[in-house]
Amino acid sequence: MRSIYRYFCSEIRRIRENRFYLYTLTLFPAIALLIFVCYFSKSGIDLLPIAVTDYDNSPLSRKVIEMINISPSVNIEYKTSSSDQSLELMRRGKIYASILIPNNFERDILRNNNTHIELYNSGTNISTNGFIENAVQTAAKSFGAGVVIETLLARGVDSSHALSMAMPVRLSEHLLFNPWLNYTYYLAPCFLAMMIMIFTSLATSIAVCDREYYSFVQIIGVILPTNIVMTLFATIILIILFCWFQVPLNGNLLFILLATYLLIITYQAIAIFIAGITKSLHLTLSLTGGYSVLAFTFSGLTFPVLAMAEPLQLLTHLFPFTYYINVFIDQALRGAPLYVSAPNLAYMTIFIILPLFVYKRLCQKN
Repeated sequence: MRSIYRYFCSEIRRIRENRFYLYTLTLFPAIALLIFVCYFSKSGIDLLPIAVTDYDNSPLSRKVIEMINISPSVNIEYKTSSSDQSLELMRRGKIYASILIPNNFERDILRNNNTHIELYNSGTNISTNGFIENAVQTAAKSFGAGVVIETLLARGVDSSHALSMAMPVRLSEHLLFNPWLNYTYYLAPCFLAMMIMIFTSLATSIAVCDREYYSFVQIIGVILPTNIVMTLFATIILIILFCWFQVPLNGNLLFILLATYLLIITYQAIAIFIAGITKSLHLTLSLTGGYSVLAFTFSGLTFPVLAMAEPLQLLTHLFPFTYYINVFIDQALRGAPLYVSAPNLAYMTIFIILPLFVYKRLCQKN
């Protein structure tokens, strides 16, 4: 223990003398944390700007426009006189979508003829496209059902039968684990955990590179300051998630804490492993940074794992971040039993043994 403490104190002095090391360990993570907290302070996507072109300009067309604008997801910021104007606004990045209501919209409805509303989506952002499409479809279906019900009531059909005739099949949707469709609950834990693993990898790389080692005790003492600081940041992040952002906690908090602190240790082990292979600070920083960023891609956050090609699904197991996200979602959102998350913790511990394979190389003189 005395040896570890001696190396720990020596590393603290080195951190004070090396500004890049100091900033990577303290300042840069603090700035990133502040940015992410501000970014996720807004829980959902709403008031997406769109335009509408109403060629009919009738009471019914204005009614359907009003119903669309009621949706919290969209905001009709422009009312254009032609579809070309709406397309120009979309090309300039002023709006995400455009709605076109054709001529004779009201007349066709009153004559019981089929009519339609045209939605032109930019297609450049899948999230915004989905929100806008869902808002417009919901408004259009509600408007159409209302027209049918009013027509049937005018013919003397009672309200219950009119409702069943207007909507013979209805979707009963039940959102089990995130009924609020809150992006913060899903993305904030992932982005903040990614921040922790990136700066852990970088700081550990700076700590272990360009050094001569004689024992694992020395290595532990060298990486201990990074472990302590990143553990502190991780604890602050969890407090922010559960106390400020009000992320649901339906499972076991101790399991989440264990997985979070284990994530730090595993990425320290990976950084030591890479440093032992390259024995070059610049190359180690590049490889650890690239490896950490790839974890975000292969964790299933940007593209579902089950939809990947089978060889790519195997690659997801090469990143501890994948297992950590599984544990967090299982315990925070799903409230899964502990035996469901336990294998993910076990897989994470495998990465801790990686430094054993480069120990002799680390102890060799450069």
